[in-house]
Amino acid sequence: MSTDTNTLLPTSGTPGLTSVAGWARAARWPALAFFFAATSVVQTWPLAKHSDDSITTWWFFPYDAWAFLWNMWWVKYALIDLHTNPFQTDYLLYPQGSDLYLHPLTLINGLMSLPLQLLTGNLILSWNLLALLCFVLSGLGAYALCYRVTRNHLSGVLAGYVFAFAPFILMRFGGHWNVFATWPIPLLMLFLLRFRESGRLRDAAAAGVCWAILTLNWLEFATDAAIFLALFFSYWLVAYMLARDRDHVVTLLRGAAVIIVVWFVISSPMLIPAIQDVRSGDYFLPAGEEQFSGDLASFVSPSPLWGPGTSPAISDQTPEHLPIDGIELTAYLGILPLLLAGVALFLVRRSPHLVLIWLLAFLIFAILSLGPYLYINDTKQLSVLGIPFTIPLPYQLYEKLPLLGERRVPARMIVFGIMALAVLAGIGLDLLMGWLKPRSRLFALVIAVAAISLVALEYWNPPVYLTHLSTPDALKEIAREPGDFTVLHAPSGRRNGWTFNGDATGAALVDYYQTLHEKPSPGGYISRVKSDGFDWLIQQPGLHYLACPSCPEPPSGDDLDREKVHKVFEDNKIKYVIVHRLGPEGNPIAYVGEREIQIMDSYLREVVGFAPAYSDEAITIYRDGRTAAAP
Repeated sequence: MSTDTNTLLPTSGTPGLTSVAGWARAARWPALAFFFAATSVVQTWPLAKHSDDSITTWWFFPYDAWAFLWNMWWVKYALIDLHTNPFQTDYLLYPQGSDLYLHPLTLINGLMSLPLQLLTGNLILSWNLLALLCFVLSGLGAYALCYRVTRNHLSGVLAGYVFAFAPFILMRFGGHWNVFATWPIPLLMLFLLRFRESGRLRDAAAAGVCWAILTLNWLEFATDAAIFLALFFSYWLVAYMLARDRDHVVTLLRGAAVIIVVWFVISSPMLIPAIQDVRSGDYFLPAGEEQFSGDLASFVSPSPLWGPGTSPAISDQTPEHLPIDGIELTAYLGILPLLLAGVALFLVRRSPHLVLIWLLAFLIFAILSLGPYLYINDTKQLSVLGIPFTIPLPYQLYEKLPLLGERRVPARMIVFGIMALAVLAGIGLDLLMGWLKPRSRLFALVIAVAAISLVALEYWNPPVYLTHLSTPDALKEIAREPGDFTVLHAPSGRRNGWTFNGDATGAALVDYYQTLHEKPSPGGYISRVKSDGFDWLIQQPGLHYLACPSCPEPPSGDDLDREKVHKVFEDNKIKYVIVHRLGPEGNPIAYVGEREIQIMDSYLREVVGFAPAYSDEAITIYRDGRTAAAP
């Protein structure tokens, strides 16, 4: 089944035009890359104008973006400068440090950024260029997948646009860079299709590599890929067994074994320690399935980023269920993609295998993303004829599976569903063009272009909210200073994905500023850390007091004991203390005003024995008064 748009162009047998057709084929991928790159610039405008000093964040919660910037820096710094394992660090949460196997380190993002960081020396620019590349790769991958199914270029472009620029993905660009990096997903599916059609084990091996890339970048995409693989192989095993096609069954099983072996060999250095950490019980992994589950209405509720919108909805501190239009529930699929997917269903009788695998994938991931109960418009309490009831969903069974059920946010499972929807929409457009083409090829072409344009309108994203990040030269001078020492940020704190000790904002500030001064710090923000030792900072004389300058209580006895305070600073090699008035984006820090600044200043001077060495409107850097030379 295909209305191949290649037939709209001369291909062969026409004198003088064979070379033109060859040129068109050669230009296809550069042209498509340019299209998706240009569209990425438009969808993220005005970021391109400020790509060297600004990033896209959620204005009320920039902390995740700072942490992912740290991830990129740390992968480069660990591998290139320290020659050490990037999945372990003592640069944050010093001196205990932490393993990063359960933290979304996004290793692949970091590795892809290495040449950019080395060439530009600019972490912010490196991320923005990498993000552009991720958009392009997602679009190209989805195009290639859908083209493989339909042999229709315009259907492929539509699928690429739907997958690359779905509102759910664009929302993640503000801070969840693990969820944003979706480009290996269509490649995994593409190589699976190629393997099934050809039986070549090298295609199966390539699928295993794609699965490993997903695993190394973010464990939850690895589990979602496992679900899709289970669906794919189960579907075709049943189909071949019903057809009594033993040869294809054997080939399929052989390919599955190759995929698993390749995936495991590449992933095991990170996967095995991650599984050990989960099973150890040392990490607090709270349940949040219902709170972070999807909402059926969110699939048809336009994104809060559409038109002039730049921010998601802000939820209550501890809602039972997150609101539609929040960060996690901006899951608008688009009316036209859903309608085109509905058109694709007309092919079920004539070409069932073309449609059913994608329909099943869409339904499975969409339903699982809704979590343990069906929510519609922010409520699970439904009623018919005044009789209230709730509808339990299959996720209640899924969450009981070992390891797979450890995820916290079911709503994110919709990403694989969006990929399946993109293919279905492409199939639907191809079928629609096939109906129209006998009457008018030009009209079929116009309809396809109109469909892509309408999806672009539905998914319209600019302008994005930009955060300009300061890069004080004084911190870069600290980075160039030789010696083994640490830097304390105040107000100080430690933070993980759901709780904190000390100051929550101060903890997150460490991640960003450490990319500039490149020295260890007792604070920091790591998504998943061991429970034991997490509260170390607030138990130390001096550090305890600097962790909460807004607290009304005066310093404790140990906080005023100069000998004990000096010992803590000396034992932990603290040479500088950076007191923050403003965040790197220029916004005030919560609960820190002039009173708290004066409290920290007096304490550092009179008790700790540090003296100011540098000051601007955002920070003051204090240095051990017994050392010489200011930064």
